[in-house]
This record gives sequence, structure tokens and C-alpha cells, in this order.
Amino acid sequence: MDQDKIVRILATMAAGFVATRLLDLTWRAITGHKPPVDGEEEGSSLREVVIFAAVSGAIAALARAYASRGATRYIAKRSVGS
Repeated sequence: MDQDKIVRILATMAAGFVATRLLDLTWRAITGHKPPVDGEEEGSSLREVVIFAAVSGAIAALARAYASRGATRYIAKRSVGS
């Protein structure tokens, strides 16, 4: 596996982790309880589940896109400096 691919994978994983943690903290601050993930949170309404799914999907896509762009820029700068 080449180093550029490893950089992209690590950047995407890190962005996903950070996005998940921020979403969790934001959800708790707004609603006062855990996010409705995997049916763990009893008492969550269908509306909350749908909103959480939509927001988390959008955040995951944005995090993945920006991480990929950032990794590509980093790789390009690194190869120009070599």
C-alpha cells in the first residue's frame, strides 16, 4: 500500500472520529440525552431518529470530503517539496 493512500485513510478515519464526537456532544447539549444510535436510547421518537440519521449522514459526508481534500493538498505539497 503506498504512503499517499495511508495518509488519506488516516485523515478520513480521524475526521470521522472527530465528527462523531462533536455530533454526540452537540446532540447531548441540544436534547439532554444520548443520540438514538442502534436502538440503545429508549424513548426516542421516530422524528428524533430521522433527524439524527439525516444530520449524522450529512456530517459524515462532509468530514470525509474535507479530509480527502486536505490529505490530497498535503500530499501535493509534500511531493512538490521533495
